[in-house]
Amino acid sequence: MATRQRGRGRWYILLLPLFFAVSCSDKTLSLFFDIPQKTEEEKAAEAAAKQAPKPAPAAAAGAAAESSAAEPEGERPEFESIFDWEQASEMLPKDDIDEVDWMAAMRQGVIKPRAEMSKQGNPDARVFKWDFFFAGPDPESDAFFPHSSHTEWLTCESCHPAIFPYRELGMEGSENYTISMDRVFEGEYCGKCHGVVAFALDSCGRCHTKMF
Repeated sequence: MATRQRGRGRWYILLLPLFFAVSCSDKTLSLFFDIPQKTEEEKAAEAAAKQAPKPAPAAAAGAAAESSAAEPEGERPEFESIFDWEQASEMLPKDDIDEVDWMAAMRQGVIKPRAEMSKQGNPDARVFKWDFFFAGPDPESDAFFPHSSHTEWLTCESCHPAIFPYRELGMEGSENYTISMDRVFEGEYCGKCHGVVAFALDSCGRCHTKMF
């Protein structure tokens, strides 16, 4: 029994330094150990951090969203502040039949479309610059198709493969497509958008550039 008590006593002695280190203040410990002293500024900063209330998770998320929304997007065009169509229309460039030329408006900086409604833009967006002519019955009837203009507004998936299947597109250009103005006026091919959400089909000079 005496041997066990002496063994326990040794463990208590070994635990004394730990108890001493935990219970004593930094100032007391500095009398026995080489502990760097904190400056008054560091102490004040620690005290302020302890007193500051921690934001709730929802509040923190809201603050992060507000901070993100407040980030500068860059200067937006004056056109976006006008809500009267007649006044806005006067600022927009027109084509030969007095239709709004949205591509010209973008290139002139009158409008500045966003890549997404809720974001500033897509840094990975690029313009596909394969521009060519769809062959017509004669050279004057060839229709100019600028990929570069379309990909400033749309993604490839907007037209391929539902409207223009990839498999029909030949390496030399458009000769594998059977396109006629009758089919376009019926709402096929270019007529899926033009005359609906893009410029009208009677703006002939916008595509048939060799006719004019």
